[in-house]
Amino acid sequence: MSFEVTYNGDIQYIKLFYSNENTRAGKYYGEFYKTMDELANDLKRLKKELDEDKKKAAKIARDSANKALSERFGPLRYIINEHHWDEDMVISKILDDRKKEMLALAQKTFNNEVLLEEDGAEEYKIHLDEGGIEVDGESVETSVMELFDSAAYHELNESKLEKLEKLDWFIIWSRIEAGEFRTEGAQHEGHFSSKELNMENCLLTYRGLPLVISSNGTDIFNNELEIHFVDATRASLEMS
Repeated sequence: MSFEVTYNGDIQYIKLFYSNENTRAGKYYGEFYKTMDELANDLKRLKKELDEDKKKAAKIARDSANKALSERFGPLRYIINEHHWDEDMVISKILDDRKKEMLALAQKTFNNEVLLEEDGAEEYKIHLDEGGIEVDGESVETSVMELFDSAAYHELNESKLEKLEKLDWFIIWSRIEAGEFRTEGAQHEGHFSSKELNMENCLLTYRGLPLVISSNGTDIFNNELEIHFVDATRASLEMS
């Protein structure tokens, strides 16, 4: 007796582009990564300067504003509201210009061909927890949510995030596809057992095989391409 197991839900596909030994040595895009590193190093320096200076700069701006108000309207008639004043109002024009340079270079370089064929990029996929398990098209009661709630699932995702946060810059292509996903080979012999469902590398598996092969096509949504900068900001790239 044979049967087919499917995960009726979402898969998130992630592709990361960042500077490393392999990408910098690339024949076609090596210079892109090197140039981005140079700009990112400058950006990191400017961010450090801003962090050191913005408190002082904010005080200068606030004092100057209060002085201008006093000279125009008379002493103490109007003053800056301290509760609405924030030193983060002070930004670095040069820092923003560097980010615009990085964004422009990335936009110039990245197109569908690069997204699909860049060998140095890191790729992985994960199952999202908005779905359920079916056997031969019929829903079955399983404890699949326990697998998504497991420490291993969350720890792996968190470790990937921690790695990215240490980078000076990176570009991430993320898309979510909804559909029915089976294992390679589709058919299994014997009888279905929920005990043979597991989570490995953030993917649901049955008998050790990931449920990642589309059965009837997928619907793509939330298709995004973004560049992340060292100052914890990000910007969208147009996909062309």
